Amino acid sequence: IENQFCGNYFPSDPSGGSNNTYEIHDDMLCAGDLINGKSICRGDSGGPLVCRVNSTWFLVGLSSWSLDCRMPVSPSVFTRLTYFANWVKEKKESASVPDIVEAPPEEKPPSLSGPSSLGTVHKPRSCMALVSSQTLLLLLGFLRSL
Repeated sequence: IENQFCGNYFPSDPSGGSNNTYEIHDDMLCAGDLINGKSICRGDSGGPLVCRVNSTWFLVGLSSWSLDCRMPVSPSVFTRLTYFANWVKEKKESASVPDIVEAPPEEKPPSLSGPSSLGTVHKPRSCMALVSSQTLLLLLGFLRSL
C-alpha cells in the first residue's frame, strides 16, 4: 500500500484528546489484507514481512506497529529494509568475520516430558527461539543479496 494512501488510515485525533500522532515515513512501508481482515497485532513486532516473486521469497520488512487489533482492520506498518540496505552493507563490510570456534555448543531445546508422555513437547519459549532463528536466516539471505 502506498505510504500516502496508508497515512489516511492513521489520522490524528480530531478532538485533540489524544497525544497519539501517526505518521508514515520513507523508512516505513504499509501492508495488510484488508479484504480478509489480516494484519499484525501485539506480539508480532520484529516479525518478517516476506513477498514471493517467481518462486523466491524475499524479506522486505520487519513488523513495527499498527492500530488496535480490532475490526475493521487497518494496514500494518513495517520497517522498510531497502531503506537501510546501504547502512547494513556498510556495517557488514566494516565488521570482522567471527571465528566459528567461538560459537557456543549446540544445546538440546528445553522440553516437557513425563512417564505418561507420548513424546517430547517443547516449551513455548523454544518455539520463540525457532521463530527468531528463521527471521535471522531470512535477514542473512537479504544481506547476501546486497
